[in-house]
Amino acid sequence: MKKSSIMGHMKSGPSLEDRFQGCLLGLAIGDALGYPTEFLTLSQIQERYGPSGIQDLLGNPALHSDDTQMSISVSLALIKAGHASVHKLMEALSKEFLNWLRSPENDRSPGNTCIEGCQRLEAGVLWNEAGIVESKGCGANMRVAPIGLYYWNSPEKLRLVARCSALITHAHPAALIAAEVTAFCVAWAVQGMPPADYLDRIRSLRNSSVEAWDEPLGGSWKRGQFASPQHYLNAGWNQVAGELDKIPSALSTNAPDVCETLGGGWVAEQALACALACVLITPNDYRAIVQRGANSSGDSDSIASIAGAISGAYLGVNAIPRDWRKKIENRQTLIDLSKQLYVEYQKEPLLTGM
Repeated sequence: MKKSSIMGHMKSGPSLEDRFQGCLLGLAIGDALGYPTEFLTLSQIQERYGPSGIQDLLGNPALHSDDTQMSISVSLALIKAGHASVHKLMEALSKEFLNWLRSPENDRSPGNTCIEGCQRLEAGVLWNEAGIVESKGCGANMRVAPIGLYYWNSPEKLRLVARCSALITHAHPAALIAAEVTAFCVAWAVQGMPPADYLDRIRSLRNSSVEAWDEPLGGSWKRGQFASPQHYLNAGWNQVAGELDKIPSALSTNAPDVCETLGGGWVAEQALACALACVLITPNDYRAIVQRGANSSGDSDSIASIAGAISGAYLGVNAIPRDWRKKIENRQTLIDLSKQLYVEYQKEPLLTGM
């Protein structure tokens, strides 16, 4: 896959394999830290856990939520079919999502849209028609980090696969664009790009993004009653960019709760904005990043999970506290998946085309 100027170059720092492992463990640990505080306001969190809020993982193992479960599903599909055509990859991902839907462990506060989209798949609806047009929940981008890893140096494939992965359950244009941008942030983190550069990079994505419409995306723009694919994508970009443009002023207020100025993170673009704010405040401190995400008055596990994925990819696995790495649920599974993703991404494509 041809590289483009929207991707950077690998910088010195942690090895690529360490960044892959840091990303998957980072997202799961952020998720587990924020899982007990989801649905609580910051004042309620402080009342329950003390003035500093939640500071450590609870339990051993520390349980993660559906965010990590679905990220594992995405990882498995990429390992099996990441170099196949996008249609075959999405068929593989649909099967993994159905396995998740039917799993007895699917009791970790799964999102309604994720469940509904998977139920439509189960009923025989095609993957690119199953997504709910009205929904732009953060389920679209809380699971996309493995795509940013796998296609970190293949921007066109990253863009298409991230969008398609969202479309399986969420067909609102803001969901697709938020998934795309979140995956790019992970890819930039893998390259060692400083987080301070991300907002400018995101702005530079828009023109090429709006013009990029590929056959696998189907007729989602028609289902949403838009005049054209470009109108559909522009509508998504308007909403995502609108939230991201609030980040500089949010940082200047130095509010302890990122949700105070950036929204609760229940929708995809707000979850991304809140997560990026957490990363930008303390870009070199994984612990502080996910603690800030977990101590927020919104979708704390998704915010901390997205932030943890980006931070883990940027700083590498050794930046994550060792005791947290030992306690996280499915620790070995996550490590093994990161190693398999690292091996598989390097292989030549099995099939060309979309």
